[in-house]
Amino acid sequence: MKYVPVRHAAVGLAFAAGLFVGSPALAQTTQTMLDATKPGDKYRVYVANEYNADITVIDATTDAVIGTIPISGRPGLVRPRGMALSPDGTIIYVSISDFHPEFEVTEDKIVAIDVRTNQILQEFRAGGNPERIALSPDGKQVWASLEALAQGGGYDIATGTQFVQFRVGIEAEGVAVSPDGKWVYVTAEATHTTTVYDVENKKILKHILVGNRPRAVAFSLDGSKAYVSAEIGGTISVIDVNKNHTLVASINLGLDSRPVELVVDPSGKYVYVAGGGTSAIYVIDMATNKVVNTIKEKMGRRPWGVTITLDGKKVYTANGLSDSVSVIDPDCMCVIKNIAVGRGAHSVQIGRIPAGV
Repeated sequence: MKYVPVRHAAVGLAFAAGLFVGSPALAQTTQTMLDATKPGDKYRVYVANEYNADITVIDATTDAVIGTIPISGRPGLVRPRGMALSPDGTIIYVSISDFHPEFEVTEDKIVAIDVRTNQILQEFRAGGNPERIALSPDGKQVWASLEALAQGGGYDIATGTQFVQFRVGIEAEGVAVSPDGKWVYVTAEATHTTTVYDVENKKILKHILVGNRPRAVAFSLDGSKAYVSAEIGGTISVIDVNKNHTLVASINLGLDSRPVELVVDPSGKYVYVAGGGTSAIYVIDMATNKVVNTIKEKMGRRPWGVTITLDGKKVYTANGLSDSVSVIDPDCMCVIKNIAVGRGAHSVQIGRIPAGV
């Protein structure tokens, strides 16, 4: 598949300081990327456009669109949705499916995109309408929620083969891997549950009843807590991982908030939550479980995806109804730019091009 550059934009990025992450396994991923980072590294923002069947590529320095990666020649029928980042930031993984989750098709797959070339490196069969994906901290495995099958799946990246499939609730949606790689959490919209899978012992540990229609899940940097967004319930469920994966708190954002994706601030102090119903970003203090800021002014419509820079200086959101990405400055808690992308912006990730490439 061919990468289509925008001719008027500079492809090269002169960005030597700062790093971007959005993976649920943030602690190990962050350290791995820090170890790999060098002065002169370049960065690109990737946006999965659900209804365009493509990926928009944005220059992370200028916040200007520099190109598009086609995923399928059947927009409106085939859709890229969930995205995940390799630990060193050089590969973007994207889950692909069609709009018929009741059965598997050949386009139900996961693709790996080389950030350095914007070319697809690898494709492998996912099975059962993969919704969202997450990487293991060591970068050797990718995990997916399989919506059509009510299953979670684990895949070996080296071989591109599935090594495990396990039962979760109905309409599997979000997935995250704990920072130590021990646990995989998979949310299920119709049963209002989060399934805990024990990676080492290869078994389901438990199913946790959370808020109404859970969507995404993210771990704290130390892996002690997990945060699950509930779209219809308008809440964030807080799970204590060290207390037998027990629900310990519920943070109310309001029934109209319709929260979806969420990401932990690199300092480990805040969770940023995309509120699709109110076109807002909610900022939660992780120490108190209180909403300390709500960002609405100039926000794009229906933010679903969200990611943040390692230095905490920028937050990016994927806005599905305005077909845009909003750029937020956490210092002022305000939107500083909106970038037009493809139709149905679903998820956003940011990759690294090593210096000298």
